Amino acid sequence: MTLIEHLKAAKAKKVTKVTGPNGAFLSIVGKDDKVFTMPVGKKSQEGAIADYNVLISEDGQAIATINNYNDEESMEL
Repeated sequence: MTLIEHLKAAKAKKVTKVTGPNGAFLSIVGKDDKVFTMPVGKKSQEGAIADYNVLISEDGQAIATINNYNDEESMEL
């Protein structure tokens, strides 16, 4: 899923890419005007907002990345 699709589905109002000495992250204003952040993958630091996809980790954390990831295999435990 692209970052834009993910944010639209979450009814986000605004996204800003913030960069600093320790890398980049996204600052997102949600539908209720609360601000939350999303990390940007280490190898995707130079990407543009429109180019990002979203990877959801096992713990539910969304990560913005330029790479495309697909579920290859899954097993219920």
